[in-house]
Amino acid sequence: MLRTARRVLRDVRERRNIDAYVIALLSVVFAALTLVGDRVDDQYKWAVLLAGIGVLVHRITVPDAGPPPGHILGDRTSLQRIPLKDRLKASREVWMFAPSGVNLLSEDHCAAIRTTVLNRHDGVVKVVILDPGADASLGIATLQLDGGLEFPLQSLADSIATTLLRMDAMASWQVPGRREFRLFGYNPGFSLVAFDPGRADGTVIVEMHGVGNTSTPSRMHLELTRQTDPHWYQYWLDQFGHIWRASKPVGDDPPPADDGR
Repeated sequence: MLRTARRVLRDVRERRNIDAYVIALLSVVFAALTLVGDRVDDQYKWAVLLAGIGVLVHRITVPDAGPPPGHILGDRTSLQRIPLKDRLKASREVWMFAPSGVNLLSEDHCAAIRTTVLNRHDGVVKVVILDPGADASLGIATLQLDGGLEFPLQSLADSIATTLLRMDAMASWQVPGRREFRLFGYNPGFSLVAFDPGRADGTVIVEMHGVGNTSTPSRMHLELTRQTDPHWYQYWLDQFGHIWRASKPVGDDPPPADDGR
């Protein structure tokens, strides 16, 4: 019973299945009134009954909100069924974390971000990459990401340098949208991009880095939505939130060391 109540409250907060809950509530109310006496006119009883049938018929004809569970897994190729540019066109807020971000912030993708999300007054883009000044962490990440590929094509250090130049260029754009860039101190083992994370129709794509991959595109990806798996969807949003809070804005120097004086 408690689990059901939580599910109903979550659905109401996320504005899902509202029609069904309204009909169910009216049915319970009318049934209770009928038990204590015939206080409900037949026309209202028939109205609720027909509305319930209408909702059931409608639900039968509506396609599933998201892909079947087997389709949430894939590599970069399988998840390109919806190109990144098309996802950006429909988004007002985008979050990105990647060790270098050089693929997410390619020249084509940067241009698409500028003409879509950042071209809106309420557009927001948040990007976090690894801190090139965190030498020890960067060395381990390089060993994992570059050394763990059978056919590497990119250098992590060079890719971070390229992305920082693109971030600097993006910061100078005269566009209405807001963009924020930050640096994180170590590689948590995944990359993440979220489209409209706070909305009911948001999407999160997670790439697992792993070890011993043939190439970067062969890594396993997860695609989650709030409708298909709200718990893990929120879990990955929280992961990005932790990274964001623990990172520093690009260009900020670390605080000076306390020398005891």
